[in-house]
Amino acid sequence: MDRDVADLASFLSARLDDDDAAVRVEGQGEGAMARRVLADVAAKRGILGLAEGQQRNADAEDFMVHGPAMVMLAALKPVLRHLATAYVDHPDFDPEWDPNEPDERFNVSSRN
Repeated sequence: MDRDVADLASFLSARLDDDDAAVRVEGQGEGAMARRVLADVAAKRGILGLAEGQQRNADAEDFMVHGPAMVMLAALKPVLRHLATAYVDHPDFDPEWDPNEPDERFNVSSRN
């Protein structure tokens, strides 16, 4: 299991719960803006669902399941990081989630 993806997904899920509740609790559940916010929350939950499914598949013993899941998680991690930046001011936001932080695995000089 990729701990970073799991932590990002957990953080984002909680923030989406907050966003959903804010629209519904404040009596703003009606109108175009509320529908847009709720649609945005649903779309982001769809991305989280993809990541969570790939997290489960990454733990599979069958390489034909595990391998593609690891590739998909590597592709989804920057997406989740970008989504998390909307909540950069939240106290639980981890600065290491900055999507512009370099990843040492892709540093050519670190391979030598």
